[in-house]
Amino acid sequence: MLVLKKRVTIQRNRYVDSVTLMDVRDKAMGCPGVRLAEVQMGTPANLRLMREMGFVVDEDVGCNDLVCGIDAENDAAADAAMGYIDDLLERKTEPDAERFSDLDEIDLTQTPYDLVQISLPGEYVYAEAKKALEKGLDVFIFSDGVSLEEELALKREGHERGLLVMGPDCGVGLIDGVALAAGSIVRRGEIGIVGASGSGAQEVACLIERCGCGVSAIIGTGGRDLFPQIGGIAMLDGMERLAGDPNTKVIVLVSKLADADVMEKVLRRADQIEKPVVAVFIGGGEELFKGHRVIGAEALETAALAAVEALCGARPSWGCDDGELDVIAGKELAMLAPEQRYFRGLFCGGTFAEESLVYFSRHNAGAGLRSNLENRYAARLDDPEVSVGNTILDLGAENFTARFPHPVFDSRIRMDRLKKEMADPQVAVVMMDFITGPGVDGDPFAPVAALVRESRAGGRHVSVIASICGSEADPQNVREMARLLRDSGVIVTGSNYQSAKLASRMMSALERRG
Repeated sequence: MLVLKKRVTIQRNRYVDSVTLMDVRDKAMGCPGVRLAEVQMGTPANLRLMREMGFVVDEDVGCNDLVCGIDAENDAAADAAMGYIDDLLERKTEPDAERFSDLDEIDLTQTPYDLVQISLPGEYVYAEAKKALEKGLDVFIFSDGVSLEEELALKREGHERGLLVMGPDCGVGLIDGVALAAGSIVRRGEIGIVGASGSGAQEVACLIERCGCGVSAIIGTGGRDLFPQIGGIAMLDGMERLAGDPNTKVIVLVSKLADADVMEKVLRRADQIEKPVVAVFIGGGEELFKGHRVIGAEALETAALAAVEALCGARPSWGCDDGELDVIAGKELAMLAPEQRYFRGLFCGGTFAEESLVYFSRHNAGAGLRSNLENRYAARLDDPEVSVGNTILDLGAENFTARFPHPVFDSRIRMDRLKKEMADPQVAVVMMDFITGPGVDGDPFAPVAALVRESRAGGRHVSVIASICGSEADPQNVREMARLLRDSGVIVTGSNYQSAKLASRMMSALERRG
């Protein structure tokens, strides 16, 4: 009989960002004899998760300590896996990679880098970002935990130097064809995007690709850039960069609804750009764009289609029309039991949750929506762990990520919640998003497909609606994964907006039948 060997190592004061750690963990899981691998920073949430898995971790481990856990068949397999993890972290598996321990070690006259991606604890970000700006480098800050005062100071300095400061808390970027952080590898083209919403910018980019066009750049700003304290500095600088880029013919601005004065300032500057500019501020209506030359869009999908139309001169056909959605809804409703009445949304992307909430608030006024988010579209759940009636969850929000890894990097938290919702006899419809890219969960699809198959085999039908935000070049193989989901019984739509339209029809019908 095999005896499992659980091994834990701790590297004190060794910070590694979550994107890298997820990649290391996934690769370690492929080592011979390894049953389970975990590589996490020692936050309370991560330590709780590892202890629940049976790993014994010292009580004095702190947030800046790196914890590696291996569950293997024998000592030799554990030793080999731990050695492989060390090699990955030290990039010894990439012998040609250049490694530096400090920005001052780089001679930019010999090695012409032009951008620094920063993934550090928030307390160290300002000093490193300022050093990068002083060296004439654009800065992409994946880290959070940076104060508004520091963000403002960095963005002002970047603006004065003609450099971009993307972030803090910037999750998606695409610069010179290189995908940053959790971004997708989108085809090169002539539409440039500036986004205060990472998942929103990525959705627009991937929809543009599916329409046969491509993207020159995705310039992320971080979610606070349109706060009045920051004033949209990064979005304005991003627009200027794209306005002067000969490879960019159309510009798209993407954000959730933000400060009114800042949005107006951004739109006024966009009016002065000779290139067509499309803008979507999720939750904003037509009145937001009155008096402006900017092409306003109400949703991420319509922003992508408007950008393609501005570039190519014709609006592409996309997704299902209203009649087709009605047919799908009718077929699904016919398979639901009388007690199945409610909708549940389980989202990785906060912008997808918000876009759906906005659509439902306009088309399902009597649905009694609830959410873990603080917003004007739904009542706040008393307990985010317990869904009530029609519930939409952003599982990437702080009330979940304070205890668990973000679901875009680790889908286990969403799988646990999906099992719970699928088992609820009153649940009729579940809506999900999938986000792909080289820096996120390598396979969030197979567990969902298996669960849906299992539910159907047991005689229970729940309508599961999903969309995939991803590029053809992403390692997850979005075409094959869409086929896998459809074969299991999941309805895969062309966009989050299409999913919301279908779910909205089903909610209306369920409300009518009581």
